[in-house]
Amino acid sequence: MNSGDMRASTPPTQPRNVNHADGRDCLDGIQSVDDMIAALQSFIDPDPSIVAAAGLMTHASVPMALMIGRAGILLPNAKTNELFGEMAGGSIVGRSVLDVLPDSAPFYSAVLETVFSGRPCSFERQPIKLKKHGKLATGWFDLQFMPVIDTDGAVVAVLGIALEVTQYVKRERSLTEAEQRLRLGLEGSGLVGIWNLDVTTNLSTCDANVARMFGLPMSACEFGVDDSLFIDAIHPDDRGRVSETLRMAIATRMPYRCRYRVKSSDEGARWVTTSGKPTFDESGKLQRLLGVVIDITDQMETASALAESRFQFQTLTETLPQIVWSCDAEGRHDYFSIRWSEFTGISPEAITEETWKQLVHPEDWPSVSRVWHESMREGKPYDIDYRFRFHTGDYRWLRVMALPMRDNAGHILRWFGTSTDIHDAYLLSQERERLSQELERIATEDHLTGVMTRRAFMSRAEALIGDHKASGQTVSLLMLDIDHFKSINDTYGHPAGDKVLALTAQRIKACLKEQDLVGRLGGEEFAVVLPECPSNDAQRVAERIRRAVETDPASLDGDAQIAMTLSIGITTTQLPGGSLDCMLHQADTALYQAKSGGRNRSVVFLDTGVEHGPT
Repeated sequence: MNSGDMRASTPPTQPRNVNHADGRDCLDGIQSVDDMIAALQSFIDPDPSIVAAAGLMTHASVPMALMIGRAGILLPNAKTNELFGEMAGGSIVGRSVLDVLPDSAPFYSAVLETVFSGRPCSFERQPIKLKKHGKLATGWFDLQFMPVIDTDGAVVAVLGIALEVTQYVKRERSLTEAEQRLRLGLEGSGLVGIWNLDVTTNLSTCDANVARMFGLPMSACEFGVDDSLFIDAIHPDDRGRVSETLRMAIATRMPYRCRYRVKSSDEGARWVTTSGKPTFDESGKLQRLLGVVIDITDQMETASALAESRFQFQTLTETLPQIVWSCDAEGRHDYFSIRWSEFTGISPEAITEETWKQLVHPEDWPSVSRVWHESMREGKPYDIDYRFRFHTGDYRWLRVMALPMRDNAGHILRWFGTSTDIHDAYLLSQERERLSQELERIATEDHLTGVMTRRAFMSRAEALIGDHKASGQTVSLLMLDIDHFKSINDTYGHPAGDKVLALTAQRIKACLKEQDLVGRLGGEEFAVVLPECPSNDAQRVAERIRRAVETDPASLDGDAQIAMTLSIGITTTQLPGGSLDCMLHQADTALYQAKSGGRNRSVVFLDTGVEHGPT
């Protein structure tokens, strides 16, 4: 008979009558191939091909069984007997599979018919009734059946391999329900929230989603609550770490990022990741942190499930909206879920170890490489945001996290990670920051003249003068008033007066340095702070401003021109006092003397009185 001719036939050996208790005893004692052969010989005269297959099963860690002959006489390994023995009422050695699993008899009859015709077959997620600890339950298995062929090419038995996937089927169903809840949550923006921390007042504001997550009143969070209330809502085991991370971010003026658990109303906890970006005022002082909160509970649970499953069942990962990936202990990537190809447009077959590195935005690669190697070296969780090339060629922001899977000795075996598209959340955060800066500009800039408002000027000037006074540096202050401004309004009208105000402010700014401060205190009155500027230099600056305003009249529509002049009072911090209020009083006194002396002049305040500058 030609060995390449795979023919179905009846096994050349016939099963003997077997006592199942004896068979169980044989099976329970199996420790080697010889033991398996002895169990086999207890009920048949085995063909060498069957002996070889039996030896293969001996030390297998998964359930395997031989179904001998078209009757499907069973020779299981210990795992199979353990799995089905209670349901079968004892050992299944030497019994027909059709008797052991009567509810599945039609299925196994078809399997035997197919495999004895020379064709292997496999089935995914096949339900089988089992009994465990006296209770009936349904288990799901991935089943593979292949022919065992003798030297003549005839099929003499079927080798079956069962891989239980019950937990993964249940998990997948649970994830499907969670995905539906997630979709509903995303539609209502329930999982991503925005927060804002004022570092000067320690007050935090947030949207309704964040307030609910932290169990705080939504109305109070809209106007600002003490940041300690948010800290109190954090899991006690994470609270100290979060506080320290936030403190360091503020102290170093760096972005803030932290992952932790928030206590929930059901005495459980939700995993969240918070990110915050620092914003600064015009002087470079840190004002606030603007950021987002992302609920990552499902991701953390999924990453743990993947660490246990070793991605044997890819259907679990394919149900997730995130990209799921894994790599070995050395960082060599060996798995990406289908979301990777959907995101990048690159098929799984085209992926190499260098592919993901090439898709990281060039500006982000140095930090990505540093953080990834640091995580692998220290064995700590990997957590970073960076831009990744989308299949359109654009770059989108991803939140990428990974956890190490360790053995009992604590050695890292693998890394499992997720990559979440957070691009829209980043854009929202940036837009909020832009709006915040615009509102800040509106609140601090005089809309008519473009210089600082009185309130903004007083705040900035007080801080600057205090800093320079503490370091012993000289600061000068000018008070400037447009001469005869009421007459200009009365004669030419308020639009003309507005033009004179704007033009005067423009010429004042043109005579100043970048670090100088200028503000409109009210009406036609302006003030200027000159840091690191002694009295003599301040007089020269004042005269430069006065001449710039005087020499070029304001032109109205037609040929009309308006002559403009300034009266200026000058003082410095070297004089007694040195506070902003004191300097304003001194400069105002000198300004009054300039007005009384005929206007269009600058006057310096001295501790013994005033001194006229050049006119």
